Amino acid sequence: MKNLKIILLIAILTPISLLAQANGSISGVIIDSENGEAVFGATIVVRSEKKFAKTDFDGKYNLSLPPGSYDVEFQMYGYGPQKRSIVITPGKNQSINVTFGAQTLETVEVKDRASNNTESALLALQRKSAAVSDGISQEAIKKSPDSNAGDVVRRVTGITLIGGKYVFVRGLGERYSNTILNEVLIPTTEPDKRVVPLDIFPASILKNIRVIKTFIPEDPAEFSGGLVKVETQEYPDKFQMNLGLGIGRNMNSTGQEFKTFDAVDFLGRPNSAYQLPGIVNSLPGFLPLEPGNRFGGLPPNFVNLSSQAFNQQWTPDSGKAGYDKNINFTVGNTFKLTESGQRLGVILGVVRSEEYRIRDEKSARYVPNYAGGIQTPDATYLIPIQKQDTKVYNKDTNFAANLNLSYELTKGQQIYLKNLYTVASDTTVRDAFGQNFIDNFDFISQTGIVTSRGLLNTVLGGDHALQFGSMNRPHKLEWNLAYSLATRDEPNLIQQVWRRANPANLSDGYFRLGNNPDGTRFFSSTADTVRQANMKYSIPFEQWNGLKSELKIGGMALDRFKSFTFREFGNKSNVGTQFPVDYYPVPGEVVYNPTEYIQKSTGVANKTFSERQIEPNAYDAEQKLHAQFAQVDMPLFPKLRFIGGVRFEDSFQKVKTFRTRDTSSLRNVDYGCTVNNEDVRVALVRSNVCDADNNGIGVLRNQDRLPSANMVWEMHKDMNLRFGYTQTLTRPDLRELSPFGFTPYFGADRIFGNPNLKRTYIHNYDVRYEYYLTNTDFFGFGTFYKHLSNPIEMVGLPQSGGISFNFSYTNAREATIKGVELDYRKEFFDRFRVETNLFFIKSQVQVMSWEDNAMIKAGVIDKINRTASFDPTNISRPLQGQSEYVYNLKFDYFITPKKNQTIGVYYNFFGDRIYAVGANGTPDAIERGVGITDVVYSYKHDDRLDFKAAAKNVMDTRFKVYQKSEVTGEDLLFYSYRMGVTFTVAATYKFF
Repeated sequence: MKNLKIILLIAILTPISLLAQANGSISGVIIDSENGEAVFGATIVVRSEKKFAKTDFDGKYNLSLPPGSYDVEFQMYGYGPQKRSIVITPGKNQSINVTFGAQTLETVEVKDRASNNTESALLALQRKSAAVSDGISQEAIKKSPDSNAGDVVRRVTGITLIGGKYVFVRGLGERYSNTILNEVLIPTTEPDKRVVPLDIFPASILKNIRVIKTFIPEDPAEFSGGLVKVETQEYPDKFQMNLGLGIGRNMNSTGQEFKTFDAVDFLGRPNSAYQLPGIVNSLPGFLPLEPGNRFGGLPPNFVNLSSQAFNQQWTPDSGKAGYDKNINFTVGNTFKLTESGQRLGVILGVVRSEEYRIRDEKSARYVPNYAGGIQTPDATYLIPIQKQDTKVYNKDTNFAANLNLSYELTKGQQIYLKNLYTVASDTTVRDAFGQNFIDNFDFISQTGIVTSRGLLNTVLGGDHALQFGSMNRPHKLEWNLAYSLATRDEPNLIQQVWRRANPANLSDGYFRLGNNPDGTRFFSSTADTVRQANMKYSIPFEQWNGLKSELKIGGMALDRFKSFTFREFGNKSNVGTQFPVDYYPVPGEVVYNPTEYIQKSTGVANKTFSERQIEPNAYDAEQKLHAQFAQVDMPLFPKLRFIGGVRFEDSFQKVKTFRTRDTSSLRNVDYGCTVNNEDVRVALVRSNVCDADNNGIGVLRNQDRLPSANMVWEMHKDMNLRFGYTQTLTRPDLRELSPFGFTPYFGADRIFGNPNLKRTYIHNYDVRYEYYLTNTDFFGFGTFYKHLSNPIEMVGLPQSGGISFNFSYTNAREATIKGVELDYRKEFFDRFRVETNLFFIKSQVQVMSWEDNAMIKAGVIDKINRTASFDPTNISRPLQGQSEYVYNLKFDYFITPKKNQTIGVYYNFFGDRIYAVGANGTPDAIERGVGITDVVYSYKHDDRLDFKAAAKNVMDTRFKVYQKSEVTGEDLLFYSYRMGVTFTVAATYKFF
């Protein structure tokens, strides 16, 4: 049976050209010189053979011919005909691409499937785009050393990347960007972020990444910095099969002692040993695993003994860090089913990679003190409350598979099905040595964290040309139905903590902390589901002077459901510290062995096992978004084009935060205490009528009309001047409306949501000059200004006395951001190519007014008031995460005249930026600007073999975050680490 399947697969994928070796063929793409778009319905005629073909939606054609010499005619109503002479040889295909010089302006928008994955094609798309945009093509991705979409997108003008995965566009944080995969919105795998982490997309499955920087009505309006459009590879025109292999060595990690857990399967999903035990899952949601009493609940012995159903491995496995590995495979084909134009396109791609990293981290946290007791910034000096030296061992596993199908029923009628499944997992061990200066003890902590993030996305859609009467340009209908599921599992996060007094005698050892978080287990799961439908209808029409225009209308309906649950289990000692069991380095396998939970003759066991549900541990959320738009694309004059219209969005968001034990309780209500007047709300809370956190309910409903006006003036055939004014918005993420908070390891910061957040409204102004020197050379200069009302910012909460800081989200009063961008790409002397882009940005956010801040400090405003619940150090500052300047430099030297061997140097630099917002009088933590240098050698042999060798981060850059003590002038360490130098080699072989 297995052999039969293999034979059938080979038969299906066998290229049709092999079955007709006697004939040859011609194929190519026909585009419009005026707008760079594909020409649909053009006719290719060979009169001597009485054979013809027509172009599809992508402007592509294919015509089989017997050997011989022919005159080929290319015809289309409204264009001047063209003729080419060709010679056909048996079994060979000739590529003939044709550019029609338009007699009338054809503006029906079509998506070029196979020809827009090169640098020149993407630049042409950018040139004719209705919006200001930048991007990076599949061709450039293959040349770069980048392994995922996060690494790729940081090469784009105006982009910075935080944490290797979260994109900042034009200095605005990840919340002000949005991500579209294959033209549909997708949910995020992160519980604390509203943006999709780009490291989940392997580079080898990507076709293009485009960043749209100005809003047009047909796109979702929920962005201000940028709309990141990710496209996966699509089917080829003929049989193709590629295999790629890669291996890498990180100089800080590979071959070094490495700690990990065998916690995930081949794809990166948590294995069964790390899941919540069935004995716990079988309990009703309202019944936590904790001992009851004589009035009810679970028997104490049952709870204690159930601890043995959990995974009993506390000590990580030790070995050597392996080499980084990558394998990818792609196979695809196009099947011509009938002579009338029916066609089936298929592509299947699979990629899997592993990376091992060891990182030494240093971190510290401080509280302020004031010289002379005067509470002013100039009199501030910092006192440490904790310090940690941590060695982090991380194994990253990434798997992705995409299957795309396209079926053309006849010319101008096609449907497609695009599927992507990707999993990214991290297995992390943190060994920390630190000091707690509040309670005066040294500590050792070990944390085992397994995180698995998955994304499933399926899109069924269609493109249809509708011809009415004798008109020469068809209407076009585009539609799709999409389902996306993003999951995040964090099973069996375990922590062990030992302590000793500080100062300590030399003979003193470390003994168990004996309470939370020592001996805790943490399980969390997130599921974020999005269902949506999109429709666009394009109507071409003629205006004055014979100019051709287009009206586009459409809409979107989106339903999103998100659920999050965590469960935490802890141990309590009933006999105090025992020697030697509770002394370091005796591991958890001994400390928490089964005999510790058996009742003694006294009727009490040495340890008690129990679930902790003191605070809310779950939330359910939903969003309904309905949108309609009307957009016109019309030349006011032959060289002046207007693109604009309006989009209407109706959004409803609701988040309910609760304890799972209260699911059947009358206290678990579905409504909040919504009062617009803050003074009235405070009075109701003080009277115990309303709950301070709104009963854990966050509700937000907005209906917005969002205009867009963009002008493109073609100053010269190679020059554009763009103007844009648009209005966009950013809504709180569902997680940010939940008051839930959690710290992932001992001493880490804790972030809470805020059910009272409002959406941010943004006014955007753009001007950009573009000069297209050649089809690959380019110069661009742009400037922009943005005004944000109610921007959502992370701010500090009043210090609680522990070593962990608490943060939450709030609506600041307003913010402004302005900047300039420069992009330059040029080839010199046919041997050198230089590409550079940079931007300069200034931003200012007004967190709260000076008057409110003064009244809070004076105690005039009630501390229950929402405004008084925050304690920011600076009421006015730059936006968090925004660098004042960022630039990329790429230098290529072509070793051979054929340009099949290249040495490239890539340099990415970001300036200083706020890493963590200051709170309670501590200054902002500033990440010092750094540059990262990569060197790449590439070799292409006979269109079959691609070879690439790269050295990444060759300077072994140190990343450092600091806080400044004003009195001493010192830059005190907040956080620092190095990533190490990585050497990689990779090869891709094209079998067909």
